[in-house]
Amino acid sequence: MAVEEDLDAETLRGLGDRLRKLRAERHMTLAALSERSQISVGMLSHIERGKSSPSLKTLDRLRIALGVPLASFFDTDAGQSQERSVVTRVHQRSALLFSDSGLTKELLSPAGHRELEMLILSIEPGGSSGPDPWRRVGEKCGMVLQGRFELQVGEQRYILDEGDAFQFDSAQPHRFTNLATGTTRVMWIIKSEEAG
Repeated sequence: MAVEEDLDAETLRGLGDRLRKLRAERHMTLAALSERSQISVGMLSHIERGKSSPSLKTLDRLRIALGVPLASFFDTDAGQSQERSVVTRVHQRSALLFSDSGLTKELLSPAGHRELEMLILSIEPGGSSGPDPWRRVGEKCGMVLQGRFELQVGEQRYILDEGDAFQFDSAQPHRFTNLATGTTRVMWIIKSEEAG
């Protein structure tokens, strides 16, 4: 258990460092980022110092405010090699753990890509995207690799089992919940028109 807590703390510190770097590259103060993201200066400071775990919604607001893809918050070495700009080896995947919502996001996309993001979502039993629906300009699609989950797009609810695939306009409100008794794993692909 201590190892998981150490990894979680290490992940938080790394995320905070990457957020601080992205903000500095844009010559933004905490106050300016707070105004653009509608996240308090205090919360931003806690995230940058690795003292607070941001929710998925918070990361999405930061992504939009900074004009970067979600992949920017993962631990990637964009300047490594030509291969790393095209290929992500299984042992090179970066992951973010959102323990409050029972989600882990593994980045499959190689470093440096902005318009298309490929992830594997691991959703623990009872885990979900949260109570409030998401909206994002672009498109989302994916396939259930393991388990079973409910996808709600607009007013429609869909139950997806292993091997089932989906695609939708992500400007529609949407959310998901794991319905399996074990972990559900979903390959998730996001085409964003906002990052840039």
